[in-house]
Amino acid sequence: MHELAAAQDVIRAVLAAAEEQGAQRITAIALKVGQLYAAENLQDLIAISAQGTIAEGARLEVEAVPGSAIQVASIDIE
Repeated sequence: MHELAAAQDVIRAVLAAAEEQGAQRITAIALKVGQLYAAENLQDLIAISAQGTIAEGARLEVEAVPGSAIQVASIDIE
């Protein structure tokens, strides 16, 4: 269940960043994901959480890193 909350946090963060930049669409999200999370599961939950937003359909790039944090490394916008 903590992965769902993390996915929702990621979407909130990227939407806020995109809004600040006046984006119409988020095309890609790059994440650094700690070993605490199941990266594949997290990707699915992020895709579900993005439905109906400007992040829907964004390509997800996940890099596994040591530790337990999730960091948004970058977003691509249009």
